[in-house]
Amino acid sequence: MEVIYGIGSYASVEPSCVTVGTFDGLHIGHRKILDQLISISASKGLRSVVLTFDPHPRQILAPDQPVSFVLTQQEKIDAFRKAGIDCLVVHPFSMAFASLPAKEFLEDMLCNKLKMKHLVKGFNNHFGCDRLSDVESVSAIGKQAGFDVTQVDAQNSKGVQASSTLLRQLLKQGDISHTRDILGRMFPISGKVVHGRMIGRSIGFPTANISINDPCKIIPAAGVYAAVADIDGRMWPAMLNIGSNPTVNGISSQLLLEAHIVGYQGDLYDRTLGLELVERIRSEQKFPSLDALKLQLMADREMVLAICRREFPRIALGSRDL
Repeated sequence: MEVIYGIGSYASVEPSCVTVGTFDGLHIGHRKILDQLISISASKGLRSVVLTFDPHPRQILAPDQPVSFVLTQQEKIDAFRKAGIDCLVVHPFSMAFASLPAKEFLEDMLCNKLKMKHLVKGFNNHFGCDRLSDVESVSAIGKQAGFDVTQVDAQNSKGVQASSTLLRQLLKQGDISHTRDILGRMFPISGKVVHGRMIGRSIGFPTANISINDPCKIIPAAGVYAAVADIDGRMWPAMLNIGSNPTVNGISSQLLLEAHIVGYQGDLYDRTLGLELVERIRSEQKFPSLDALKLQLMADREMVLAICRREFPRIALGSRDL
């Protein structure tokens, strides 16, 4: 997959099939759009192109309102690459860009610059400062400008419409199981492994202390999670604690992410560690002593191993193949 920053840097002369959006989470609704994009591109001999934005439009249009996102920009790029599209265009969103009318955006930006011959739009896609959304109006512009339009309907999971807003709500509740249904895959989280106080190591549970490098990345609710860790292409069962670690730190507002990689003994300091969350085991608790904490961690580890064996029957410590 080719990644291009800025529409002005797009140089291909191949006719394309294009979809546009922020795609936070790349959930099952987004994946349906990408499936259509790839299918139409293949059938018409077009290049599949996704146009997305960085910064997110909300960060420009409402800068005083804090935002959190399901995926970091790099996680989103990785997900697009796995989806199999030909080209990802990441365009800087600005007030000037937001002021473009839909017709100018569709004709100049998409048709002239991206060579669009077919547009795939989500059911709730809107374009330009006039927020053009209905497929009939977009198709009317397409007839004049020389592109076809396909609209993709909303996707549901367990009777609930998939959306990035729903994903954020589920993650804040720690509902990883439903998050997984909406995403269509496990929720990823990654960061640099930094030095901690090594208290976990002293009770037989060494942890990788993870520093998230994107302040806008949404962190799930405090608690203990079963996860899998990717280390040099090998997958390891992991137990991830999100919270303040009150047994050791008492009352604290500091949010810590501490992962115990079951069976792994290597040095991870200063490396980026990627985890995928499988299931929430329990809420975070304060224990009366380190011995009581150790007993609970032993039980947590057995539960993590049981969950990983259930979800990934072929998993082994350090397996390359889940």
